[in-house]
Amino acid sequence: MTSIGLVLSAGGMNAAAFHAGVLAAVSEATGWDPRTADVIVGTSAGAATAVSLRAGLCAADLAASCTGSPRSAEGQTIADRVTTRLDIAEPVTRSGAWWPANPMLPVRELLSSKRPRPVVAIAGVLPEGTASGTTIAERASQVLPGPWPQDPTWICAVSLDSGKRVVFGRDDVDAEIGEAVHASSAIPGHLAPVAIDGDRYVDGGSHSTTNADVLSTLGLDLVVVSSSMTAVPVAASWPDGPIGRAWHSRTLRREVEAIRSRNTSVLVVQPTTIDLAIRENGDMDRSSMAEMCEAAALSARACLAHPRSAAARGLLKRAAAGSVAT
Repeated sequence: MTSIGLVLSAGGMNAAAFHAGVLAAVSEATGWDPRTADVIVGTSAGAATAVSLRAGLCAADLAASCTGSPRSAEGQTIADRVTTRLDIAEPVTRSGAWWPANPMLPVRELLSSKRPRPVVAIAGVLPEGTASGTTIAERASQVLPGPWPQDPTWICAVSLDSGKRVVFGRDDVDAEIGEAVHASSAIPGHLAPVAIDGDRYVDGGSHSTTNADVLSTLGLDLVVVSSSMTAVPVAASWPDGPIGRAWHSRTLRREVEAIRSRNTSVLVVQPTTIDLAIRENGDMDRSSMAEMCEAAALSARACLAHPRSAAARGLLKRAAAGSVAT
């Protein structure tokens, strides 16, 4: 058996379209079905995509949702379960002091001997968000009603009280699938934190937009990473890329090194300059999702065709053949 992990990054509607294009292209080129991944790691928008896959939505249907193409009968059945619109309420106007959500977080980051996590520090300095993200939870619960998926599905968030990363579905935290996706998507300072078992949780992208390193010790044959908020080196290097993208790209490189150090192959698909040129109106823009999805599919095909991806290609085809055989 060939064991494969799948990592789906944060990045709003851009990420949803990027993941859809990447997964559709990988599936078409190799025959591998992302729904069969041995473990899926999702952060923020990637968490929603992870839930869709575990609900049974195939890669082609994910892409169809972005491009407006017809879905399969199975995909349409799943889509019809979702009756809540993805509307994020405007933040409530604050009165009085502008209180930091947790002023101890920047202090802890400053004193920590580990690699700094500036977004975690910023999350502590910002006030608690006031916009409601409950529609995120409702939609995730409608896509995948019932208990947590049987196949490992790990959703990453950050505790606003401790600053630590929490992985729902792996760690000892009792959360329903909807509230886990909601917590993983709660942008600090904008969306209200999600309270679970007396703790407050915010966007897992505060720790890392990919969180791929949670797979580093599993001994998998291959990890596939779809990363929307990083970029290929020519687009992410200093000083060409925005500081945030450069930082996230460097973080992902460290995570990939940790995975490869355990003799696990890694296939990383991330935006090229062509992908980035389409993104003009921010992460939550829905107007270019079809174009972003199609561009991501082209980037994924090009990545798979590169000689350095030969091992990953072979593993994906072997996994696909094994699934057919069983």
